Amino acid sequence: MWTEDGRIVEHNSRPELSAEGGQSSAENGLVTRFSLFLETERGSSGNTQTAYVSDVRFFLARMGEWGINPVKAGIEDLQRYLAFMQDQKYQRSSVMRAVASIKSFYRFLLKERIMNEDPSALIQFPKVGRSLPTVLTGEEVEKLLEAPDISTPLGLRDRAIVETLYGSGLRVSELCSLKTQEMNMKEGWVRVIGKGNKERMVPIGRQALKWVAEYLEDVRTGWVRAGRRRDELFLNRRGGKLTRIRVWMIIQECAKKAGMDRSIGPHTLRHCFATHLLEGGASLRDVQEMLGHASLATTQIYTHVDRRRLNEIYRKFHPRA
Repeated sequence: MWTEDGRIVEHNSRPELSAEGGQSSAENGLVTRFSLFLETERGSSGNTQTAYVSDVRFFLARMGEWGINPVKAGIEDLQRYLAFMQDQKYQRSSVMRAVASIKSFYRFLLKERIMNEDPSALIQFPKVGRSLPTVLTGEEVEKLLEAPDISTPLGLRDRAIVETLYGSGLRVSELCSLKTQEMNMKEGWVRVIGKGNKERMVPIGRQALKWVAEYLEDVRTGWVRAGRRRDELFLNRRGGKLTRIRVWMIIQECAKKAGMDRSIGPHTLRHCFATHLLEGGASLRDVQEMLGHASLATTQIYTHVDRRRLNEIYRKFHPRA
């Protein structure tokens, strides 16, 4: 087994287990410090921390099964691990995240002076073809927005949710953590704390503001009195925080009511927000800022969606197509 400072205590075929059946206290302590490093040094979101820590725990367990001390590992050992993931038919996106997790872990070990060299520096990210996002037409979006039954409190809340997602392009995690004071109803702006705790200001349309105002006045006030007080804008009927899974289910229910047989989720409305802005003449830089993308390359996928649509129109209507 290996300790936090890289010393090998014993060679087992599996990592040393605690009484609860987990990894050794040394490994757990190191992983805990790694999680803190992601939060304080890298400014990673809670979702990223959870994913990277899970990846690293799996990586450490596999290294232990092979009798490899991760602190003494070389590039060949890391390549063996990635080859194992590929042999097990992991999706390329999962392998790419594992690479990112391992690289972050070894950067942490360097910073803590547990290692002097980074064996992950030479690891290449696997090439992965980016699939184009699902984007609805304007008519389909209207059907989705009108799907909730606004005669009920839950339906009114759901209408406000889908209008907000489409009207601002928020990620579902951003929507769930959005506070009432972060939406400026008068000016039409939303203050968003996105990935890496980065703040951005996003405009939101009149229709979304209208439905949010109705939800605040007619629904949320009653739910807050019934449950414990919370700052989040969107609540469940018990006055608690709305979860990402529940928002996903809401969008699925709306899609079913709208007669859509495709896989539709909260991120679909984010895709629609971006694509419809670009189709309307918005600049790529402006859309990047509203989406909170760190790189313009991430936003450029929506130009491919727009070109695909133009290509379909050309082939349908041009006499020489």
